[in-house]
Order: sequence, then C-alpha cells, then structure tokens
Amino acid sequence: MSKASELNELQGHIIGCNHLGINVDNLAKAKYFYGEILALEELQRPEAVAKMFSSAWYLLGNAELHVVEDPNMQQNSSPAGPHFAISSSHFKAITTRLAKTDIDIVFGPGAGLDGIDRLVIKDPAGNVIELIDLPLR
Repeated sequence: MSKASELNELQGHIIGCNHLGINVDNLAKAKYFYGEILALEELQRPEAVAKMFSSAWYLLGNAELHVVEDPNMQQNSSPAGPHFAISSSHFKAITTRLAKTDIDIVFGPGAGLDGIDRLVIKDPAGNVIELIDLPLR
C-alpha cells in the first residue's frame, strides 16, 4: 500500500481534541485565572487522578483543559508559544472584561496578520493563550 493511500485510509480517524494538558507552578493562581478570570467551568476529576497529583480540569468548548501543578516549572519566555488558541462566541465582551484585569497581555485585542481579531495573553505561570474571534470548524 502506498503512503498516500495509507494516509487517505486513516483520514477521519482522528475526530477532535479530547483534552489539552498544561503545567503551572501555582495551582491556586491558575484556578483563579482559569475559573474566575476566563470563567471556565471546572470539572470533577476522577478520584484516582485527584490522589496522584495536584490539578484542576476545565471544560473548554467540546474538549477539556487539564491544569497540572509543577512547582519546579520554568516559565516560557516566548511571546508566541507554545500556546493554545480558544475561540469565543462573544469576543468583544470577553476581551473588554479581560482588559480590565491585571493579566499579562502580549498582543491585542486587534487584528492579526490574517485580519482575524485576537487577544494573546499569558496565565500566571507564563502559558500563552490566544483568544480568537473565529468559529470552530
């Protein structure tokens, strides 16, 4: 079987993002940022996972965000990544609210090179998050 036909056969088998896991150096600060500032719904973690390590899980659209505490984490110095992007159905409202907080804004809100509005911010651990005014595919 050729590589092209092999790839073609596999297309459609990956159906989406289940969850994204990131590290933070301070879970309490992260919980405030993701739960209060971004207003993500916190999910209950399985008991076995909760016993293994300090973390918080959040609903992120049709996926989950798993925030895991690592007190030895080194902050990322790049303004562009690694990062994850989240779409908003009320971009202007959320960016207006975020601008009134003391979060670290890297860019925006404003149009990127592609003409799409975005706001690039950092969480308290330095993780880069792009809020984008673009619907999910």
